[in-house]
Amino acid sequence: MDASVDLTTAEAAALRRKSLTAVILSCFGVGIAFGLGYPLTAMALEARGEPAWVIGLAGAAPSLAILVLLPILPHAVARIRPATAIIFGCTCCAAAYGSLYFLDNSAAWIALRFIMGATIALPWIVGETWVNHIAGDTHRARVISFYAVSFFSGFALGPILLEHVGVTGPWAFAIGAMGAFLAAVPIYLARDFAPDLAHEPATGLLGGMRMAPAAMAGAFLGGFLETSHFALLPNVAMAGGMDEGAALRLLTVLIVGGLVTQYALGWLADRMSRKRILISLGILYAVLIVAFPWVLARPELASALIFVLGTSVIGFYMLGLAMLGQEVEPSQLATANAAFILMYTTGGIVGPVISGAAMTQAPLSGFVAVTAVASLLLTAVMMIAGRRGRTSGRRGETGPQSLGNRPAWATRVRRDPA
Repeated sequence: MDASVDLTTAEAAALRRKSLTAVILSCFGVGIAFGLGYPLTAMALEARGEPAWVIGLAGAAPSLAILVLLPILPHAVARIRPATAIIFGCTCCAAAYGSLYFLDNSAAWIALRFIMGATIALPWIVGETWVNHIAGDTHRARVISFYAVSFFSGFALGPILLEHVGVTGPWAFAIGAMGAFLAAVPIYLARDFAPDLAHEPATGLLGGMRMAPAAMAGAFLGGFLETSHFALLPNVAMAGGMDEGAALRLLTVLIVGGLVTQYALGWLADRMSRKRILISLGILYAVLIVAFPWVLARPELASALIFVLGTSVIGFYMLGLAMLGQEVEPSQLATANAAFILMYTTGGIVGPVISGAAMTQAPLSGFVAVTAVASLLLTAVMMIAGRRGRTSGRRGETGPQSLGNRPAWATRVRRDPA
């Protein structure tokens, strides 16, 4: 007869590491698929002579799909196994990439881009919920820093690969499909180590926002600043007198600065108040962006400033996600994470529009003013936002998902007695 026995703490920790490794590796492929799609769509449609409004609509379709579907995704996650949801989303996204190459109709491209946004939302929300569900609170920010670095590395690699293979042949589409498909592989291999997310949401997205308001403000600010910088930073630098090549390199410096400092930021956030660090990043960003016009004449100083600025720009999302896992009950993480992504996506839509509008009158100072004011306003929201913590005691104490408290999937196993 089979007998159930408790796993040792070491065995439970080993299973947790395997589970986290799988989802962190998976999000690298998701990042490639996500980051490649935007420039590939814009360049391919432009090469075919499509009007600007068609290119813009195709570019906005994935974000629109995410916004439309986010209210129902937490309910879907509650009914579908996490591994199944991620594999399904990645497989559909890979199929859509392949279909793009064989279709010349612009309406079909817009529809496929909408489908790609809808399907990539599944690994996005499930992957982040998975990580936050498994990570212990004493290591949460460091674990999420690995997740963020993995995703943004894939996101940054997509356009680099596109530059080398071009948009006229099948290779760019094959790379996007392969990135999405490969994202499903580690999840399939670790499907038995996935957390149990089968909890019906107790509230909607607005209720999810109220669970961790400071984290939501960080998500909106992260989306606002990330997309504004990715879209407009080279233009801002050129408006300040920098040549095109140096201005484009600033974007690379921004991304590299954000990536290489994420683990250090996570290490700090596991030892100090995450909310205070989030607020400090908001103030630091405002100070640095105001100083940016004064260093443009010195490219080495501008690069150093942008390198540090990247820590803030990318750090908002990582720290906000860590705060989410700290403050929200595990059974409601999917809803809160959907609300978090909604705020991030909304910020990403609003940011370039407002920043770009300000640049029509003052290309350099307009961008600086809008982003600095946005940072200070959202930082003020973080300061006054209430905190609904699910952990208790001193900062740094382990929460319900710490290594010492084994989650349901790692508590008991079936073994045949000798």
